[in-house]
Amino acid sequence: MRPAREWKELLAGVEVPEWIKRSQGRSDEPTLQVKGISMHSRYRPREEATRLIDSARLELTRPVVVIGVGLGYHVAELLQRGAELAVLEPEPVVAKLALEGLLRDQDFSLCVGNPDEYRADTEFARFCERIPQLLIHPPTATVFPQQTAAFAKLVGQVALSGRRLGIAVVGPLYGGSLPIAGYLARAFRRLGHRTLFVDHSPFWDLYDCIQRSVQSKKSAGRLHEMLVNFLSEYTYARVTEFAANVCIVLAQAPVTRQFPLQLAQADIVTAYWFIENWRHLTYWEDIAPLYDCFFHIQPGVFEHKLEEIGCHRHPFVQTGCDPEVHRPVKLMAEEIEEYGCDLSFAGAGYYNRLQMFLGLTDYRFKIWGVGWTARELQNHVSRAETRFTPEEFGKIVAGSKINLNLHSSSVTPGVDPNCDAINPRVFEIAACGGFQLCDPCAGMDQFFDLDSELPVYRNLAELRRKIDYYLDHDDARRQIAESARGRALRDHTYEHRARQMLEYLLEGGTPTILRKGVRTERSAAEAAKRVGLDTPLGSYLASLPSDLPFLQENINVQITSARSQLSYPESVLAYLREMRNFNETLLAELE
Repeated sequence: MRPAREWKELLAGVEVPEWIKRSQGRSDEPTLQVKGISMHSRYRPREEATRLIDSARLELTRPVVVIGVGLGYHVAELLQRGAELAVLEPEPVVAKLALEGLLRDQDFSLCVGNPDEYRADTEFARFCERIPQLLIHPPTATVFPQQTAAFAKLVGQVALSGRRLGIAVVGPLYGGSLPIAGYLARAFRRLGHRTLFVDHSPFWDLYDCIQRSVQSKKSAGRLHEMLVNFLSEYTYARVTEFAANVCIVLAQAPVTRQFPLQLAQADIVTAYWFIENWRHLTYWEDIAPLYDCFFHIQPGVFEHKLEEIGCHRHPFVQTGCDPEVHRPVKLMAEEIEEYGCDLSFAGAGYYNRLQMFLGLTDYRFKIWGVGWTARELQNHVSRAETRFTPEEFGKIVAGSKINLNLHSSSVTPGVDPNCDAINPRVFEIAACGGFQLCDPCAGMDQFFDLDSELPVYRNLAELRRKIDYYLDHDDARRQIAESARGRALRDHTYEHRARQMLEYLLEGGTPTILRKGVRTERSAAEAAKRVGLDTPLGSYLASLPSDLPFLQENINVQITSARSQLSYPESVLAYLREMRNFNETLLAELE
């Protein structure tokens, strides 16, 4: 990155090709065409530049990166408003014409040419590390889409590398995506990001009470809508107060269609993770185009359906495992009686499972979960109509020689030949160290080796043959289970999925994140080092949990209520707390 005046000299001898044409516009202001595309209005280019800057909602006390210089009308407008600029231009001839014309006497930093040339540029890195806002010149993005995207990605990578982004994860009231929301939030936290988990499960009892006690479907529906509206506003307040940069909503979370639009106005990048089967639950049609990214677990046909409704950013992100939860456990003596068996299944009693498992009643077989209504299976059902917790799931896996996995279907009597949504149990059983026999869902071979890590069956007869074989071969079961666990921990944790999501979100969301900025949050240990461990404040902060975020609300919890026992740093921090409380009360009264 060099000063503009240096580039003016370097580009002086560059020839202008035929596909770049400079001419006078109809307002006597010069204009430019590149590959037949007008880079500015032919009538009022200065007014057009003013509208572009106004619509960008830039905070001009912070630095700005502009991608695309054109003839410089928008650059000149920003400089006139006092902005500190770095301009990135992929085409040297365009930069030459701008520097010989409107920008010939202007002072700003400039990068010209291939974005890859600036990856190791020290000055470029220093500028980007200040979290500049990003303004992309629309005609430049049209003419040079790949270079523009590469420059934007590079700015984001340099500016946000090592930064603790604010990431909010919004969970549902109940159901299978509730624990996954918690796993994902923990994964982002382990990756070092500021993380907020909006847990709606405490509101489930209220929702359930409405459903059970109100007989009128119309009244119950209206109350349900009111509850969702309330929870959506509650979630919006939580996410915005947290100053999130990214908000990821899990399937079935109680938020309205307006929720992602509200967050967009607050410069928060939005995503939805649809960990459902799109054929069974079709509400995706109403919400998918509203989010910046619509993550899903079914590549193929579903992606074409999403394109048809105007959702163009729909990355495939599979579920995974959380090593903190999904890990091998050793059963106590009294637990072996309850969980011990040759064969187990943990999940809901869908039609195909009920039909298939009627053919396994001669085994020492235990079934866990709800919906197991078949009379012939009742002797095999443990804790009928009771949902198991993630902790109990680990015990189920530990007590079973063979863990069955069968993807659900409401129409197929056995293995669904068209199954294309891999369920989370595939990864969870593996991480728990269990041996698993599973039906061959499409794409499963991308995640596990189907011979050495995840043996599959295609019908009841093949399943019975494999059950009999592996019950007689303990060493083979153990070897396969160990290989599967190693693969799950190496490639399929929620940290892997969180990184994958963030990479997708930054590809398109970098301008939004940079415009909002990233709240700096340090741990107590980091704050102690900054003020000096030999100072009273540094010594006090070093005594706190090292990973405690250095925020006033966290410090307040640490300060003892016995004032006579407060140290000098605690007294000062307690005084600041009281001043803040007083000022907030005063402001509330003035409102």
